Amino acid sequence: MTRGYHASSSSFSLKYMHSNSSISTQTNARTNTNKSSPTKAITEIDQFSSVVTPHVEIGIKPSPLTSALMKTDRLLVESLSSAGYDCVVLPITNARYKGNCKNYFLEFRKRNMIHGLNTSDDAPTDGNSTSEYHGRSSSYSSSIMDTPSSGNDPNFSYETSFDHENGTTQNNTESVDEATYDLDILDVPYPELSEVNVVNGPHISKTVGLLSSWVELDNENGLINEFSLQVISNEVSYAQYIGIHSLLIAPPKNMSNLQIYAANINTILEKFPEVCISVSLPMCEDSVRDPTSGKIIPTTDPFSTWDVWNSIRIQCNYNMHLSVSLGSPKTNISQNVVDRWLLEPVRFYLLSSYRFIPNSKHYPVLNKFNQLIIWKFIQRKALYPPVLLLHGIDKLKKEFAESLNLNVRSSTGSGSQNSEMNPDDDKSSKSGNTSFLEYLRYLVGMSYKNNQLLPLENFTINNFLSLNLSFDKLMSPESLQSPLSPLTVNLDNNTYNVFEQDHAKYDAYERAIIAALRDLSAIDRFSYLSQKIGNNNKSCQTLKFGSDNANDLKLKILVVGSGRGPLIKRLFSAIEKLDLNINHISITTIEKNPNAIIYLQERNRERWGNRVTIYNCDVRHWKPTYEAEVGFHLVISEMLGSFGCNELAPECLDSIQRYCDRKNCIFIPQEFTSYVAPVISPSLFSKVCRIKDKHKFDRPYLPVWDEMDLMSTDYAKVWTFNSKTCLTVKDYNKLTSYSKCHRKGTIHGLIGYFSAILYKRVEISTCPTGLGPEPRNLVSWLPIYFPIEQPIYITDDQELSIFMKREYKDTRVWYEWSMEAFIYLLSPSQRLSTSISNDQSSAISRKSAEASQVRVRTAATRIHNPAGKGYCMKLC
Repeated sequence: MTRGYHASSSSFSLKYMHSNSSISTQTNARTNTNKSSPTKAITEIDQFSSVVTPHVEIGIKPSPLTSALMKTDRLLVESLSSAGYDCVVLPITNARYKGNCKNYFLEFRKRNMIHGLNTSDDAPTDGNSTSEYHGRSSSYSSSIMDTPSSGNDPNFSYETSFDHENGTTQNNTESVDEATYDLDILDVPYPELSEVNVVNGPHISKTVGLLSSWVELDNENGLINEFSLQVISNEVSYAQYIGIHSLLIAPPKNMSNLQIYAANINTILEKFPEVCISVSLPMCEDSVRDPTSGKIIPTTDPFSTWDVWNSIRIQCNYNMHLSVSLGSPKTNISQNVVDRWLLEPVRFYLLSSYRFIPNSKHYPVLNKFNQLIIWKFIQRKALYPPVLLLHGIDKLKKEFAESLNLNVRSSTGSGSQNSEMNPDDDKSSKSGNTSFLEYLRYLVGMSYKNNQLLPLENFTINNFLSLNLSFDKLMSPESLQSPLSPLTVNLDNNTYNVFEQDHAKYDAYERAIIAALRDLSAIDRFSYLSQKIGNNNKSCQTLKFGSDNANDLKLKILVVGSGRGPLIKRLFSAIEKLDLNINHISITTIEKNPNAIIYLQERNRERWGNRVTIYNCDVRHWKPTYEAEVGFHLVISEMLGSFGCNELAPECLDSIQRYCDRKNCIFIPQEFTSYVAPVISPSLFSKVCRIKDKHKFDRPYLPVWDEMDLMSTDYAKVWTFNSKTCLTVKDYNKLTSYSKCHRKGTIHGLIGYFSAILYKRVEISTCPTGLGPEPRNLVSWLPIYFPIEQPIYITDDQELSIFMKREYKDTRVWYEWSMEAFIYLLSPSQRLSTSISNDQSSAISRKSAEASQVRVRTAATRIHNPAGKGYCMKLC
């Protein structure tokens, strides 16, 4: 029996939906009050062709002018909420608090200096300077989340990164370093009523907090660093007190001090474990234009900003309450970059008004590449989609706003609509420009018509949407399941029912059975099979069976692991379609589960005319009751697991070989092959880390629903079990394979798949090729995940050595796995030869160049699950 998406989601839902407590669809960060059940919508679409559109929240960051026109933050939030926005981003504190903190900082430095005296007025910078990042000025690291109300640049500049014309940061903090201060007595004042922008009230549930960006959490100076941490801690403490649990924070200004920044973020997360912190970053480093030629210079490292996020996340130990907020790109970016971000906990997708352009009807629209990115995020993350956060729309250039107003006036004939879209009008400032909101709602609504996913991804997401599980349940370690052990655990009726809904799998089996029966009936000794049955009734349920012929003339078929009989049903269907003489066919089935036997007996009596001989036992211990039963010509089994051999199909089928006809016997499947590939999956690794078991990294898992991406361009073939040869595992137990990883990333383990040749050209495969599994709507098997305890960070074009072992001893079978990473460097002699001259170096053959490379090991993991201590498959 198999372990599948249907079964996984079914058992997952039963586990939680039958509990006494109701399931909430709310997360710690936000409340989806408008979210409706997608069940009806799912039934209206092809679950393999598209994803039902989930509820996607749309938020806004109002300009300081808009905020100032409202008397209170409550009126502002309620006004924007009534306009259709789901959440509003507001700074926690204002310019008064900044000024108060700066004054405290200067006073503290003068009074508490231990060594030396410094009277300069230097203090933490206001965030308006730029810092060098990979050789370019980095505006997203300066004042990303600032507002004029806090004394900083009003723009969300993480979406316009690397476009400043200024030089590197000039913090002017050298003089502060000359003195040493007693930081134990540093106590930054908490904000007072006049220094906060948000107060307690019912609107807090729709408010997202914005932390100050003028502080320097990445400053190496001890005083400035501690001062900045206390300022942020005060803001977080107040936000948590009034009920704001989702907070946006600016990224580091100085990439050289990323560890200092990450350490402070981790301190905040540990101090306030109920608060969710989201770091703002651009999706990708923007391309720049050559000042001389005017040509676009592509970025040298498209994963540079992901690298920053990855470093912060790792140093914070994959904290569940740490997320990232991405700024939409200016230009089209590599699909590899988008796919990488789809693996991450993206909390907000930030859309500046400058990303929009007026269409032919003067409505604001996004470029096609930004539309596709939004659709992919909505679909791939349909279970917990990011908030689409608009900013800058209430301070548009006048001519652009007017072009939008003209359309609303002509289409509605209402002057009030026009006044709302006029940036110089009070109503416009209060409610925001609704044309942007309407466009995003339209874009979200069109998602299901613009599918970006594979059929299996669509099916899985739709299946889970119907369960309406909360974010916490989906992200809990309990969503990781252990592979089935049908030899030791009897499956329940619901699991059988779910498996049998995979029509693609059984259609493939039926095609294989038809092909096998056709070939067998072509053999001279079975030529009589093609004689038609006297009764022309085509229903398998009402076949009239005549007297049996001699046993030695019968075609003998064995079905192993029949469960509730779906394969037997398909066998009768194949016999009927080929119009074979059922009187000359003997059918035997062996099933271990005593509960399923009762169902089989009922089906045999009511549907199959008692034509099937049923045995209730372990196939490895089965012995025929009389000799005429042996000599099977066709053996059909359904024992493939997620890794092919992980449900002990080789061991079980090996015991049947001695009872098969030596000249003419066909096995379905004929052979099956296991594959592995290195995978990046932060969510999977994070879940395993939170399992309370010392052997948690020494066992494989079936991920019910997780984002993952392959790091290699192909799969490593592990081993193949073929029915024509001895199936014993001893010939297939070790393999070392090498994979090339072309993109940088962090490897969190191995992902396992399988392919099977059922018979001749009839194949099934779970390997995610360009079109997904084969057939496209095959849903019975989840991939299998082999975790590693220490993730491996690799750069571009590194080689990975994968070791897999399938060990067999006594009554136990288990897997062991490990990895090593390598990089190739030129030897000193080769570097010398290439530096002599271009002519001489070009004369070196490729073979000689490869021979002169040095293979350097950069990482290695331990051997996981040694001697099967953490996980094994029991044979009894």
